[in-house]
Amino acid sequence: MIWPTRQAAIDATRGDIELTYCADCAHIFNRRFDPSKLVLDAGYNISLHHSPTYRKFIDDLTSGLVDRHDLHGKTVLEIGCGKADFLRGITIPYGNRGIGFDPTFVDDNLTDDERRSIAVHRRFYTAADQGHVADFVTFRSMLQYVTKPREFLDSFRGSVAKPHGIIYAEVPNSAHTFEQLCIWNIVYEHGCFYSKWSLARLFEEMGYPVQDCFACFVEDQNLGVEAGVAASPTRRFHIDPAGVEAFGRAIERFIVEHERKTAEWRAVLGGLKAAGKRVAMWGAGARAISFCCLFDISDTRVPYVVDINPYRQGKFLPRTLQQVVAPEHLLADQPDVVIITNSGYASEIRAQIATMGLKCETMVM
Repeated sequence: MIWPTRQAAIDATRGDIELTYCADCAHIFNRRFDPSKLVLDAGYNISLHHSPTYRKFIDDLTSGLVDRHDLHGKTVLEIGCGKADFLRGITIPYGNRGIGFDPTFVDDNLTDDERRSIAVHRRFYTAADQGHVADFVTFRSMLQYVTKPREFLDSFRGSVAKPHGIIYAEVPNSAHTFEQLCIWNIVYEHGCFYSKWSLARLFEEMGYPVQDCFACFVEDQNLGVEAGVAASPTRRFHIDPAGVEAFGRAIERFIVEHERKTAEWRAVLGGLKAAGKRVAMWGAGARAISFCCLFDISDTRVPYVVDINPYRQGKFLPRTLQQVVAPEHLLADQPDVVIITNSGYASEIRAQIATMGLKCETMVM
């Protein structure tokens, strides 16, 4: 969450993180997680559709889902639809009908024509909404916030059309965070980190046979799962003991590697400060917040963060108070160094910097 005023950013709620690992299915969760601390309202905007890199991923994902499951003239239900970007893309071009649920949705995200095919309810989905039956039920980047995932998966059972309804879910990939050392991805909002084994097991224990569970997006940052419905719980996606054991060893190394990586970045930031370099950051998402908080980077050291999402611009990062600005701000400031907060967008950002004619060094977190 980024905040509309400096004072709101100063007052932002904090929470503790105590990560716990399950050696049986390679699941990781924060035992101190309290979802009541999260702020989910119309001001919460994490839409990534302004990025060409992300749009290509979504276009490829959507076309694949449509082809595999013949999503033409069907009903699509998205739980946690955000600003309805994904829901729009999987309904309008294919003649589908869309139903969305999300308290952060804003009415002007859809045109009058789009509202003829899509209806979004500005609230959380509950078991009482199972009267909305769909051929395709999806929820993306949401399950990591849910403290009782079995109850959640059971809550929409009646909304999945029988016998051929399909479910697609997507979550951050724990292997990317812990094996590839994307340590900035550890933020309070992520109450848990799914492995492909824990994600598949969850679905199959709840009676949703898994058709596929796979890494997706650049650098395998996410996990996707496609599942159907069954009369009773089954298990077809078997846990690989050797894979789980290898992941466990990676977790054991993680503490040492975390300390090494933070030490390296602390030295880099100290060197930039000592050399009097003007530093900016690009990407005002969770990783930027984690990075700035971890190193206590005040807005006097790094005064702003660039983001191409116009709905985030003008707001402030919690606690460290960097203001979010448009890319054009770099032209006036002419920083010496731009720190890219998500490696998945590095090529795209470097291309934008070159197009703007900026002569600056780039670093990737």
